Amino acid sequence: MKVKLVVRPGLALILVALITSCGTTKLTKDDQAGVDAGNKAIVKTYNQPLIGAMIFEEQPVTQILSVNGEKVDGETLKLDEQIALDIGVHKVEFSCSDRGGHNEKDYIEIIQLELKPHHEYLVRCSFDSGFGPNGSYEGSFSVKEKRLK
Repeated sequence: MKVKLVVRPGLALILVALITSCGTTKLTKDDQAGVDAGNKAIVKTYNQPLIGAMIFEEQPVTQILSVNGEKVDGETLKLDEQIALDIGVHKVEFSCSDRGGHNEKDYIEIIQLELKPHHEYLVRCSFDSGFGPNGSYEGSFSVKEKRLK
């Protein structure tokens, strides 16, 4: 008996979107040990999954570009990024980009964060409704502090 699997194109697109728009970058064992010991804190982007953005309202993608002037390499096919940083003050550069990429909605800001032991910092961006003085969309970032232990 042969079973024929029929996948509809729309369903296939939804499944691919779910798979490729999920997940968070992993911390190394050393970084996780530092977080557990209270020597490091986690800075994490918080993005709405692609399906949720399509159904409810388009939310831009937040990415970590650099820390204290040093570039951070992102990971392909991961929606959220996380990095472990030593406790103390850091200047973290974030970008905010339109998912479609065609509206040229990009916003970059350097945020100074004072990181505490056993904490996670969730960063999310949003675009304001109007254009800024240079003709591009104005954005903003929100940072939510969460105690882990």
